[in-house]
Order: sequence, then structure tokens, then C-alpha cells
Amino acid sequence: MTRSVQIPDPRIIWPPEHTPGSSMVFAQNTIEIAATPDRVWSLLIDCLEWPLWYRHCSDVSVLRGGPLLSANSKFRFKTLNFYFEPDMETFEPSRMLVWSAKGPAGTSGAHAWYIEPTSGGCRVITEEAQRGLLLFFLRSSTRSLLLTSHQEWLQSLKELAEAK
Repeated sequence: MTRSVQIPDPRIIWPPEHTPGSSMVFAQNTIEIAATPDRVWSLLIDCLEWPLWYRHCSDVSVLRGGPLLSANSKFRFKTLNFYFEPDMETFEPSRMLVWSAKGPAGTSGAHAWYIEPTSGGCRVITEEAQRGLLLFFLRSSTRSLLLTSHQEWLQSLKELAEAK
């Protein structure tokens, strides 16, 4: 679900240089999933498998740690036609995953996943904050692209997590 007015979730621990308040682009998506937080977490930290279920992701490799993501991991992947090499910022199993990375043309950003237990499984919130001069010109189109692609990511995560 995407809301027109987006308020960053205060439970997410952002790297100081990538807080939503200091970003040029902020995007937030949420979905309810009828699966345990542990099930959802296991899919999120298995980044080598993302290309099998998230169509905007390819060419994933773990550069440090692995094969599953961990607190000290560094990995590389291509998404939306750009390569990124994120470093872990926050790693709280079955609850919160935050990474940061440099982007194209001097941009940088952080991506967060927050898993909240619910009576029917869990609610997953994903947020991204980006900064950089290029985004001054591309703010609206970048935000729109993030909102759309992240909702697809969440929907694919939901379908996989709920599959029996």
C-alpha cells in the first residue's frame, strides 16, 4: 500500500547521512503478509534468490559474508538498471534490515525493511531515502519509480512467503 502523504516509520534506525528528513527522495510502501516474521526474514536475507521472485533484480553476489545476508555483509546487485554495493547498517533478525549504498552520478541512499508481527502474520514496511544533486532534477520520477517497484517487491515477497 502506498499513501500520498508518507510519514517515516519512527522505529527504523537510519544511518545519520540518510535520514528521510535530510533526503531529496523518500518512498514508503507497506503490505500485510499472512506468514510469520521469521518466514519473511528468511526470504529477505537470501539475496541470491531475489532474482527468482523480484523482476527488477539481477546479478546478485555476496562480497562479504554469506551466502545469507548478516550484520557484516556487503553485497552487489543490479536493480532498475543500476548496480549497487550496499553495506549493512542495521541488522535485527526477523525485525529490521537497513542498508546503504552509493548510487549513480554522486547519489546515495539507504533502504530499510521493518517487519511488524500482527495477529494474521506480519506487516512489512519498506522505506528508501536518497540524496544527491541529480535527484534535484529527477525527484518526482525517481520517487514514482521507487514506489512502483517497491510495491512489486512487496507483492512478490507476500506471494512467496504465503505459498505453502
